Amino acid sequence: MCYPRGNCGRHLWLPVYAARYTKREMPATKTTRQTILLVDGHAVLHRGLHALPELTVSRSGEPTGAVYGFTSMLLKGLKDYRPTHTAVAFDHPAPTFRHEQYEAYKAQRPASPPILRSQLERVKELCEAMGIPIFELAGYEADDLLGALADQAVAQGIDVIIATGDADTFQLVGPSVQVLMSRQGLADVVLYDEAAVQKRYGFSPDRIPDYKALRGDPSDNLPGLPGVGDKTASKLLQEFGSVEGIYENIELVAPAKLRDLIRSREAEVRHAKVLATIVRELPVTLDLEAARVGRIDASDVMALFKELEFGSLVQRLVEVIPAAAGETLRGDYRLITDLASLEAFAGELAAAPVVAVDTETTSENPHYGKLVGISFSTASGSAAYVPIGHAEAPGLPADVALARLKPLLEDERLAKVVHNGKFDLLFLARAGIDLKPIVFDTRLAAYLLGEKSINLDLKGLAFNELKLEMTRIGKLIGTGRDRITMAEVPLTEAADYACADADVTLRLQPVLAAKLKEQGLEEVFERIEMPLLPVLGEMERHGIAVDSALLAEMGRSLRADLARAESAVYNAVGHAFNINSPVQLGQILFEELRLPHARRTKSGYSTDASILEGLRSVHPVIEPLLEYRQISKLLSTYVDALQALINPETGRIHTSFNQIGSETGRVSSNEPNVQNIPVRTERGLQIRRAFIAHDHDPSEQWLLLSADYSQIELRVLAHLSKDEALIAAFQRDEDIHAATAARLYGVPMDAVTSDMRRLAKAVNFGVIYGMNFYGLAQRTELSTEEASVFIKAYFETYPGVRAYLDATKEQARQRGYVETLFGRRRHLPELRSNQATVRQAAERKAINMPVQGTAADVLKLAMINTHERLHASRLQARLLLTVHDELLFEAPAGEIEDLQELAVAAMSETYKLNVPLKVDVRVGPTWGDLS
Repeated sequence: MCYPRGNCGRHLWLPVYAARYTKREMPATKTTRQTILLVDGHAVLHRGLHALPELTVSRSGEPTGAVYGFTSMLLKGLKDYRPTHTAVAFDHPAPTFRHEQYEAYKAQRPASPPILRSQLERVKELCEAMGIPIFELAGYEADDLLGALADQAVAQGIDVIIATGDADTFQLVGPSVQVLMSRQGLADVVLYDEAAVQKRYGFSPDRIPDYKALRGDPSDNLPGLPGVGDKTASKLLQEFGSVEGIYENIELVAPAKLRDLIRSREAEVRHAKVLATIVRELPVTLDLEAARVGRIDASDVMALFKELEFGSLVQRLVEVIPAAAGETLRGDYRLITDLASLEAFAGELAAAPVVAVDTETTSENPHYGKLVGISFSTASGSAAYVPIGHAEAPGLPADVALARLKPLLEDERLAKVVHNGKFDLLFLARAGIDLKPIVFDTRLAAYLLGEKSINLDLKGLAFNELKLEMTRIGKLIGTGRDRITMAEVPLTEAADYACADADVTLRLQPVLAAKLKEQGLEEVFERIEMPLLPVLGEMERHGIAVDSALLAEMGRSLRADLARAESAVYNAVGHAFNINSPVQLGQILFEELRLPHARRTKSGYSTDASILEGLRSVHPVIEPLLEYRQISKLLSTYVDALQALINPETGRIHTSFNQIGSETGRVSSNEPNVQNIPVRTERGLQIRRAFIAHDHDPSEQWLLLSADYSQIELRVLAHLSKDEALIAAFQRDEDIHAATAARLYGVPMDAVTSDMRRLAKAVNFGVIYGMNFYGLAQRTELSTEEASVFIKAYFETYPGVRAYLDATKEQARQRGYVETLFGRRRHLPELRSNQATVRQAAERKAINMPVQGTAADVLKLAMINTHERLHASRLQARLLLTVHDELLFEAPAGEIEDLQELAVAAMSETYKLNVPLKVDVRVGPTWGDLS
């Protein structure tokens, strides 16, 4: 049955800033004929479910991952191939004729999980709103409908692209039909034409049913011929053309054993071909006008996108179907290009109580890019753009504009509102402007309110919070070789875009501020996140010095070690092969050498680290192979990458700190990720030794100082749980792991062995992450029974911890979220999932977040406190990095004693727990010397 969409004629009045200046032309398979995109609904929905495991549910608790994946892949197909028509086919829930003919057809397949079934109706609702006809027919599968629709399209002179994840549809490929096959993820797709199918299988597309009949198809539960695999089936078809050709020439089949097998199974093989053949003569009609792309109900689809929290997909939808945006609406946006206008606008700024500020640049990297322009908004619907670096001469010199704006951007009386303000702060700092005071960052506010990362950009927030639709600069600047910088975008287009950013940022501020207050998040926002923003910005500007000569020497040494390890691997195997190919390596290890513990994947044998570690003592090839992989990763991820990241202007590496990097509030970093630089091996330590204290003053040595919170998460656990024994141990400054072991084993502290302490440590940290006895058994040498006894003994020793964990899980189930001491929340709608594994994972997050999140909040407060004290002092010392629970400084040797006293005091006095905050300090010329 086909479900055509009716058009109610409604329009959604939304502001949209259309881009017309991109050099990039979207790819299309044909340019002279119209094209229809036929979508295999169930196949793409399944792909979406597995591609986005983190997008399981919305904040309301509704599963949305599969719908998001389906929508994303649909939009990708519409964008990349620009079809003129589209339709979707779904499997009908009733049994098909194949089930009636063959009872075992697909009998092995489990029923669709409830989390998928509930999203199927949402996908149909989405298709209807987008004007996409839906086809399903009792007794037939989606593949059959796709075949019928493809034939009808071709007969009407339309080319066909079939989007699916099911290889059965390869049989439909022909001169005017291609198959877009998704493999993994949302972007990994391959377009198959006749030549591509021939190359993959060795025969033409129409022979796919014959192939399945011979070799079988586990996904459809077709048994095939015993012992006949891919190669044999392909060879038979290349020689005889089809199943019918094989039986017509059965005496020519060799060897005799294969001939006898084929002859004895003739009825089964012929029937299997019937089952594998897509039926194309069906009572459905393709109405091309109903299937035309763009027949969309803007209000319905936008309302649905908002309900599903798909703000990040809005721009992609508008790109392929402009009608989705509704009417165009512009605010009062001004372009300031002369001194008189700038003076008048400066007067407006000086009189305003608050202004939203946004920068336009040539790059996303503030350490390399250049400032192009600055936009301002002091009232909703009104904004102005001051260009300072466009190729199209603005008529006002950049130095004149910046000199006039600098006092206003630095005026403490004029409150600044930003979106992703650290970006603006860093670019303006390079122009000699200290942006202050930044009182509100809409991106940080949305992060605290629990927005998914995909909705933290301005367009997502505008859509979700203000019901406004914005296109992004990506349309203006293009991609790939056709990419241009913002400086090359025509001035009027850039001004519209930039003014919209400032305008929307200002509009968002009161909306998000009200939500922060409503959810009790004002303290963590105003006390922690906003004051931290300029601290991180200053740390990024400072960067950290590296010894490039040492890195180069390490690179040469590691490459020599890599060559030796590679040679050792080949000697152990007996011949050379592509050591970097997982497929070849798997064949060598598990087929040629016949090593145990093989685990098959879709592409071959698994050769991941856990598999190889379990084979260390089995064969001499494993040791050099593991060493090869370790060295290779050190080279590519650290040694070579770090050299490439050295800023030629400063000679330092400027990592980017991400304030919204985790659900628990921890600060993360990238380019490089300083938190992942190895420390447990000598080679890893050598990499850390390349990070050095910079000699700002050649007359005095500079040193690095590390101030590290000691076991802060366990101290937070003691505070939250109020467990008397745990608190007492910290107050006595005992070795907490030894103290735990002494209590668990019933021995004095001086009788605790290293093995006892190791097990106690595993449990101490494991409970923070919701580890059960199965997890303890996997991490230790204990059996599950022993681990169960050990966990039970632990909670008997620390009953307050047990009570706290139980109360936290129950509170999370009731509220739908957990929070830190400072009110930072993590929403966990997965706790209401009907899938046990999803619920259990959410419970572990519920246990972990208050502890790890509170520790992260304390560290952030320590950074703010330390930063303020450093600025108040006369020290030259600088805060450079934050790594887990550690702060790293550099200072002249003569200041180290004062810096140590300042850092310890600032960190230990940051927040008063019911146990002391202990800070360990180490000093040395390199970071490796502090480990």
